[in-house]
Amino acid sequence: MRIKKLSSMIGLCAAVLLAGSACLDLEVQNLNAPDRERAIRTPGDVEALVSGGFQVWEATSQGLYPGGAMSCVADSHSSSWGNFGMRDNCSEPRIAWNNDPSYGSRWVALSPWNNSYTALAAVRDGLSAINDGLRIQEGPEEPDNTERLQLFGALIQALVFSNLAVIHDKAFILDETVSADELTSMETVPYDQVWAKAEEKYAEVVQGAERASLTIPDDWVGFQHDWDGARMAEVARAMRTRYRTQVARTPADRQALNWSAILADAQMGMSEPYGGVREAGGNWIYQYPKTYLAWFTGWARIDYRTIGPADASGEYQRWINAPLDQRTPFDLDTDDVRIKPTGPCPAPNTGANCGKYMRYMGSSPFPADRGIYHYSNYIDWRWAYLWYEFRYETLWPDMTPKELELIAAEANYHLGNMAATMETVNKWRANGELPPFTDPNGVAPGGDRCIPKMNDGSCGDLWEAYKYEKRIELFHYGMATEYFDDRGWGDMVQHSWLQLPIPGAELELLLLPNYTFGGPGGASSAPDLINDNSSAGLRQKAKNLQFWLDRDANTDPEAIERRR
Repeated sequence: MRIKKLSSMIGLCAAVLLAGSACLDLEVQNLNAPDRERAIRTPGDVEALVSGGFQVWEATSQGLYPGGAMSCVADSHSSSWGNFGMRDNCSEPRIAWNNDPSYGSRWVALSPWNNSYTALAAVRDGLSAINDGLRIQEGPEEPDNTERLQLFGALIQALVFSNLAVIHDKAFILDETVSADELTSMETVPYDQVWAKAEEKYAEVVQGAERASLTIPDDWVGFQHDWDGARMAEVARAMRTRYRTQVARTPADRQALNWSAILADAQMGMSEPYGGVREAGGNWIYQYPKTYLAWFTGWARIDYRTIGPADASGEYQRWINAPLDQRTPFDLDTDDVRIKPTGPCPAPNTGANCGKYMRYMGSSPFPADRGIYHYSNYIDWRWAYLWYEFRYETLWPDMTPKELELIAAEANYHLGNMAATMETVNKWRANGELPPFTDPNGVAPGGDRCIPKMNDGSCGDLWEAYKYEKRIELFHYGMATEYFDDRGWGDMVQHSWLQLPIPGAELELLLLPNYTFGGPGGASSAPDLINDNSSAGLRQKAKNLQFWLDRDANTDPEAIERRR
């Protein structure tokens, strides 16, 4: 895909001007705005231009576009409200992504695209100024911070290219190596090449930061505290680890990842979580999924596909195997204390009982005519303290050592070290007061009360227990973690879109044909399980068939009579 016309070039620039940077060599002169040379003349100008890109990246990672839609497409939370693209994209049966430029929820695709090129253009202009000879030094006696800004710019590029690679099918690679003349002939490349560019940038950051003596100011990175080189390297390594697992579109892609490299990075861990701090009157990103898609009682509920495997009553199996219009909400009978109400909820709602993470809410607020299968009696409550107790001046976590532990457990599983996976699974099962696995090749202990239970009522194995733990423990930490996991694990509801196209509004500006993903028969659509004849699909069909045979044998009068 190539940009051939000046009007097309303006289309690309529309996404990047928000940062105050400028696309080059356009023939339209704006006398009210400074040109590139005047806008980035001083070291302070360039530092502000480049460093601001980090917050723009975070705006995508912790915003509701695309996270709101992706979370419910993955059935992490449930909602039928039209906000954030949830109703259209999370209802069943799934439909294709609507890539019409006028679509009301176009921001699911357009916002991450625009944010990405806002940040990339700002970093490109700043680093180009450095390449042209500008030093980031306020005076001859002041420290030279040129290398610091170059490394920080490379980190922003790595993070932004990562978002583009995991969200969109293709993108432009825009960095300081792209000249002004080349801007008008740029071509998009597939997501795997975008990811390769991200990997290149991560390597540059990790290697440079580990040997550098530098200080990254806290206002660049969320007010948690200043970063030294070691902190910068560990955050970059941790984010690389996360995104490496998320770029896969299919189970085959995920299994083929370089799990040895992922394990090596994950095992290096983090000295402390990474996240932003909302200071009173400050200017840092508000992590919307933690509030709007969790404890805000009117916006969302926790989806039964997330917590249902913990149910011991058989109601989840009835629910998941019923037609959509018969999926009525139910109360879980569970031993998992992260879900099971065991004590007072956080203030000011101490009158209700909560589990460690979940609160029982009862009836759902969603319109019945939009599908009762959206209903759930539970809501995730773990982030309530961020609003009620420490709305400001506390860490809103994004990447944590816990996530790296769980990624390492998956890496060990794929590498055949089942005992190491079992150790991690048991650690987090203990957080729910669940009995530990003793055999990595066995099924979840607990007999009739085992957790997790499969759709056919059987007890899940170590792999299913791992997936259950990761879903429960990492709810709404990073951007759409559940979506990227379900995509790579093959657990998406059939016909869900598995990636987003270049936004329709951008295609229109670029004078390029529109296209989309998902829906029955669509490209990049989650498989139709009815026609899935893979070994995994056939095994699941056999389990489902046996479930219904056993059910009929216990309820069908003729079958009961034959046994007499």
